[in-house]
Amino acid sequence: MLTATCHCKAIRIVFPPPTEPLNECLCSICRRYGALWAYYPVKDVQIIRDQADVTDPDGIYLWGDKMCEFHRCAKCGCVTHWEATDKSYPKMGVNARMLERVDLEALETLKSDGP
Repeated sequence: MLTATCHCKAIRIVFPPPTEPLNECLCSICRRYGALWAYYPVKDVQIIRDQADVTDPDGIYLWGDKMCEFHRCAKCGCVTHWEATDKSYPKMGVNARMLERVDLEALETLKSDGP
C-alpha cells in the first residue's frame, strides 16, 4: 500500500500501487493544480483526516458541469483527490503528487486533456 499526505499531513490517503500509468491531466483546472492523477475504485482508497489538528479538514471545489468534487486540505491548501458528485460513480482520483518523491519517481505517467 502507498500513503500520500498533504503538506501539513492533516490528510492521509492510503491506496494500492497503481496498475495503470498516472494521468497528468491538462484540462484547465488540473493543469493549474499541477495534479498527477491515479484512478481507483472508491472502495480501494482510505482517506484519513486528522480531526485533532483541523476542524474542517478539507474544502471542496466544484466547477463547470459540477460532476467532480476537488478536495483540498483546509490547513495547507494541497489538492489531495477528487470524487464524483454522483456517489454511485465507482471511481475516484488520488493526486499522486502527494506521495513522497521517491515513490512518485518509480511510477509511469501519461498526459491527457481530461480524466
